[in-house]
Amino acid sequence: MNYLRFILFSILLLPGTSLLGQNDFGSSLSIDLSKKILPGLTASLEEEFRMREDLGKADCFSTTLDLNYKVRDFFKVGGAYNLINYNHDKRGWEVRHRYYVYATGSYRVNRFIFFLRERFQSTYRAGVSATAKRANPKSYLRSRLKGVYDIRKSSFSPYASMEFYNTLNDPQENKMNKFRVTGGTDYKLNKRNALEIYYRYTNFIDDDDINGKHMIGIGYSHRF
Repeated sequence: MNYLRFILFSILLLPGTSLLGQNDFGSSLSIDLSKKILPGLTASLEEEFRMREDLGKADCFSTTLDLNYKVRDFFKVGGAYNLINYNHDKRGWEVRHRYYVYATGSYRVNRFIFFLRERFQSTYRAGVSATAKRANPKSYLRSRLKGVYDIRKSSFSPYASMEFYNTLNDPQENKMNKFRVTGGTDYKLNKRNALEIYYRYTNFIDDDDINGKHMIGIGYSHRF
């Protein structure tokens, strides 16, 4: 199929762009499966694999189970559990358990749709002790503003977003210590299948989350 060729071609292109990153370039490949189980209630399963250091080192494998409910057409709430196998630079592979809850509101202005999402997130790192400088579990409030442009009679939906990470239990000082900017597009293959490709820049301070300042991501989603 044409869209399978597109996925394979995009993956083959990733190593050629690694020279741009100077050891700060990473990638993400993901598959997301979702199903509406009740009116307004949707469950999804996502598998993701990331690489870093100019695609020279595996970053993490993760599995996410998500359940969300559409309260209104413009408002959605949800929660998820995320199992992460993370390749730490010093400690090697370690297991992380993350859960989060979120609320998303949307507002349409002509052909633009704006989304504001607030998300509380807590991550526990197995085998890692809390210290006077390091919390475990680590909690964040993540605020994201996203804009999507609805192109008439097109399968493409280009978007841009900015997300801010605010620490909630830092032993030293709670602050905004991370932000990331993303630009990309969704491409609707048919009623049940879609592709996503994006570029992401992350300005991070947290040494426990080293996944590259520059990232190219490719995702495939299917709705049952």
